[in-house]
Amino acid sequence: MATHNNNPLSVPNARRGQKSPGKPDLSAGGLVKLALPRLRLFHSMNLESYAQVWTKDDHWETYAIRSRQFGEWLMGMSYCVYKLPPSLSAVEMAKGTLAAQAKLEREREVHVRVAEGRSGEMLIDLGNKKWNAVRITPEGYSLQEVYYPIFWRPVGLKMLPDPIAGGSIDELRPFLNLRDEDQWILSVAWLLGALRDQGPYPICVLEGPHGSAKSTATRILRRIIDPNMSDIRAEPSSLRDLMIAANNSHVLAFDNLSYLPVWLADALCRLSTGGGFATRKLYSDAEEQIFQSTRPVLLNGIEMGVDRGDLLDRSISLSLSVIPDTQRQPEREFWEKFERALPRILGAVYKLMADGLRRLPTTFTPGLPRMADFARFVCAVEPSLGWPEGAFLRAYERNRAESNSVVLENSDLAEPICHLVEQGPWEGTATSLQFALATMDHGEGRQFAIPDTPKKIAAALRRLEPGLRKVGIFIDYKRTAGSDSKRIITIHRF
Repeated sequence: MATHNNNPLSVPNARRGQKSPGKPDLSAGGLVKLALPRLRLFHSMNLESYAQVWTKDDHWETYAIRSRQFGEWLMGMSYCVYKLPPSLSAVEMAKGTLAAQAKLEREREVHVRVAEGRSGEMLIDLGNKKWNAVRITPEGYSLQEVYYPIFWRPVGLKMLPDPIAGGSIDELRPFLNLRDEDQWILSVAWLLGALRDQGPYPICVLEGPHGSAKSTATRILRRIIDPNMSDIRAEPSSLRDLMIAANNSHVLAFDNLSYLPVWLADALCRLSTGGGFATRKLYSDAEEQIFQSTRPVLLNGIEMGVDRGDLLDRSISLSLSVIPDTQRQPEREFWEKFERALPRILGAVYKLMADGLRRLPTTFTPGLPRMADFARFVCAVEPSLGWPEGAFLRAYERNRAESNSVVLENSDLAEPICHLVEQGPWEGTATSLQFALATMDHGEGRQFAIPDTPKKIAAALRRLEPGLRKVGIFIDYKRTAGSDSKRIITIHRF
């Protein structure tokens, strides 16, 4: 890498305290002319404009051109050169001009916190002033300056400490109030999966009563991967807010949820396994803003009512117990202990990630569950964790079976469907299914809230289908021939 003195994009002599010749030009055009020799401009795949700045500390820093940080850099550069501040309007107009210019430059992929390098290695941005990253390869991990891939740091991103070798992942266990060994295995598995540079990522759902340290566990898991000034937040109020959060963090953590609206459950499913999102651009009637994100997600609450099969099928569900008063610690003391242990925990986690990269090409596990890429990576790491062979997959399957039971127990449709097929396979339209279930004698005066229209019952059946399949009930769909074609539903046991 070129040094500060001979790099063509380095800060001029005036930046180092010597007066710059020439008449000050504090217009927007003057700021653009002053800035361009000091920048690398580019745009991301979703057409956001970025600039890389070569600093006096001899490293590149990346800014979103429309951000407040880049505006402050423009103002500071102008003042260092001319000893005069530009106007806010000139700064905003210069940002707009440079953003437009960046659209004409090359497209580059931009990452927050975690990325894959050119040779398949993993890089984790430490968020420090040196812009260092942890480089993880099959041979181990090391610290290095990052030139590629490109990281940018949204407002709120906090620094990770340098990892220390020689620690153990078991040093994390005392800080998590987990009920049993299965929950410990699944917590470590989620952590390893969330550190990967690409999904799918299982959603970690932590539920429990007051005093079970749900929020603390959520904070700890996030701080190991992607610490933020606001580690946990309230649920987003709109899809746009969710996507902005996903664009600005590697891990999303939502605290104290009491209910998941349908739109949020659907969006979290797409974030877990990958998908595009489009919303109307702010202050625009027609222009769309596109987000393409896959992100690890943490949710916690006393009773969130997470009973949608598609969401639980992508989730790891942990049920925490109340901490006895005799085992509680002062909060300040607890976090001081965690911060002291964190560098050794990070060293252990990064070593496990390296072991996973080394073993992954030769790890073949038949019958992998959904989220197969995640599960296969954890299986590759398992020998380094000292767990019995197959411990993770057994714990994961038990967790998924328990979640499926929750789906079926909370559905007013599951039990009537089970009763319906006790007499043998059933076949008919959604209208006839709605009628059959609504008029069925459930015995002992029991009643179920059967959807009141064929459309609603068809939609509910689709959501319930994965859960019913796991208990041996299969649903098939076909259309009859002819001009009056109808969709026929067949429900049968395997």
